[in-house]
Amino acid sequence: MSSYPFNSSFTKQFRQEQPVTFCAEEKPYEQIVISPYNRMSDAEMNVLGSALNEQMFDNDIIDRLLAKLTQKDSMDAQRLLAFIKEIQHECTSHASAEPFTAQYYKHLLELLGSFLELVNEYDTNGRELLLGNLNACYFDETSFAVNQSVDSEEVATMHSIIEDFLFQVGEFYQYFHLLLQKETEQENSKSRVQVISHIAYYLDTLITCTEKMIINMEGTLDMLLEWETSLQNRESQSLFN
Repeated sequence: MSSYPFNSSFTKQFRQEQPVTFCAEEKPYEQIVISPYNRMSDAEMNVLGSALNEQMFDNDIIDRLLAKLTQKDSMDAQRLLAFIKEIQHECTSHASAEPFTAQYYKHLLELLGSFLELVNEYDTNGRELLLGNLNACYFDETSFAVNQSVDSEEVATMHSIIEDFLFQVGEFYQYFHLLLQKETEQENSKSRVQVISHIAYYLDTLITCTEKMIINMEGTLDMLLEWETSLQNRESQSLFN
């Protein structure tokens, strides 16, 4: 059986020249530059950029942290500071009016003064410091993305700072409970000086306000740990890739 090769002019009509190229158009999306090798519409590019941005820069975590610190935590801290000052005023008045219980109120004033300093310090060197670090992650005024220089160690440092404040606030919280318990015991003992009518309500409310602060701090620590873990995962992937 004879073999007849195809005529080259016949085969050319089925062959198309496809030049090989490794160049791609670069399209920026916020702080990400995407180089697509196929045609993408602007809508598709925005969807892809948004998804990459979310995965690479932990926007959701930072957004939740910022909202929490600037809205709920800030208001709760201001309420607590205002209430501490109110109790201080109340104790000062009773210490002046009741010589026999003045020493008890002076002790409360010293305790409240130390607690006020701690809450102020947390507001300045804890919550505000963390807010400053988070605001540094903003890409521009309309959208934000984490600065690539932020690493897990920096987040771990922020976590340690907040955790230390939480421990100190917890110490005061436990002592406030102890004082309230003593107030309750005095109510049942007619042989002791009665001060419960003046201070027990304030202690109980102070405990409630302090508990809110502790819950807020624990929530912040949970979010920081989530962020730190996410960064560690990406850092390990970068190391082995």
